[in-house]
Amino acid sequence: MSLQRGKEKTVKFPKGKLLKFPQQPEEVKELLKLEILLQQELSRVDTFDERVAIRKELRQLKGELHEKING
Repeated sequence: MSLQRGKEKTVKFPKGKLLKFPQQPEEVKELLKLEILLQQELSRVDTFDERVAIRKELRQLKGELHEKING
């Protein structure tokens, strides 16, 4: 059995980003709850127009959440 020497592979790990703790964690909790409710409602609605409206609300909500968390 031969072992190669001198050719060590370095393992590269992705660098993580530290998130700041939100200034108003209660607002973030409320937005997360609202997101869950909208996702549940999305699975219940029947018409295409209702789904489009809910997806639009979800998109806006996720933008607000991103802003609050990364603010």
